[in-house]
Amino acid sequence: MAKSGQPKYSIGDQIVIVENGIFSEIVKIYQLGGDWYYQLKDRKDLYYENNLMSKNDYEKIYTKKENVQIQYKFQFGDIVRVWGYGQDLFVIIGFRAEVWRYQDSAWEDIVYELARVSDGAWLEATEEELTFITNEENAKKIINAKKSIPSKTPRLSPPPTKQKQKKLSKDTVDVDTLLDMYNDFQYLYLNFGDPTYRKKMREIIKKLQALSNHPFQKKD
Repeated sequence: MAKSGQPKYSIGDQIVIVENGIFSEIVKIYQLGGDWYYQLKDRKDLYYENNLMSKNDYEKIYTKKENVQIQYKFQFGDIVRVWGYGQDLFVIIGFRAEVWRYQDSAWEDIVYELARVSDGAWLEATEEELTFITNEENAKKIINAKKSIPSKTPRLSPPPTKQKQKKLSKDTVDVDTLLDMYNDFQYLYLNFGDPTYRKKMREIIKKLQALSNHPFQKKD
């Protein structure tokens, strides 16, 4: 309760119901048994003063924006080698940052999406698993030097010892597999309506677009 027996809020104040985070406006004020209660716009119940918070105070406490600055070691078009894949060359076609926050710790993981130069097989790997070879500008010279090396199958598995250490699967995937995954998520979305499945469908479309547009794909 406010000091001197006065209500903390006034009619027209923008407030937030603390228990559910709903924003509203005060339209009437009542004093009952020495305590202040408020009627809010478009709501029938009366709300005790301690259960409300001004909009400005609420935003300062609950809607702080964290400015996360992430340095990417690799860029689009860079040619890299990946731990566990020998001399195979991969091109960076995308990357994302995963921000992890806990009460006593915080960190960011950077995951790169790659396409193998020889056959376009898709792969995900962390920054620590990549070794920079060259940038896109100089890459075509290396590609020409590798033409005599026979291509391997588009489906590979990482070494078992490394696979156990990774949180994400590091199997390479070809276009047909991505299309199968898209069809599976589409079926789930159409039958169950979960927006998570639609999000996965969009992610796969982005991966397919990146694979088809990477600068070192083989042309027919």
